[in-house]
Amino acid sequence: MVDFRKSAKRRQNDASEIDDRSAADEALFEQELRNVLRPLVAPEGFADRVVARAREISLQPVHSFSTRRPIFRWAVAAVLLLTIASGGYLEHQRARRIAGEHARQQVLLALRITSTTLQDVRNKVDSNPSN
Repeated sequence: MVDFRKSAKRRQNDASEIDDRSAADEALFEQELRNVLRPLVAPEGFADRVVARAREISLQPVHSFSTRRPIFRWAVAAVLLLTIASGGYLEHQRARRIAGEHARQQVLLALRITSTTLQDVRNKVDSNPSN
């Protein structure tokens, strides 16, 4: 038979060991964190070098890729022109297709009306005994 009191005592001892280890680990972590985050003194002349470099960079003219190479501008213009032209062509084709479908529907409707009218005339002729 299992003695639950001994088992509970053993679990309590295990938990306290874990707590002790956790406290030690936490203290070590905090100490490492303090060491890493402590302020550092900048080397001598660091601020002067940063300011000088910032002035140097701000005085340099800014050249984008497109201003240095006119061919890039022409290539972009050509791509835009082709895109717009192909879009216009595709829109034109779509409009023609829609107009063709509409015309087809009108022709089919006209044929149905004509067929119905001819059928009515044929029925009247067939039903008239004077022929």
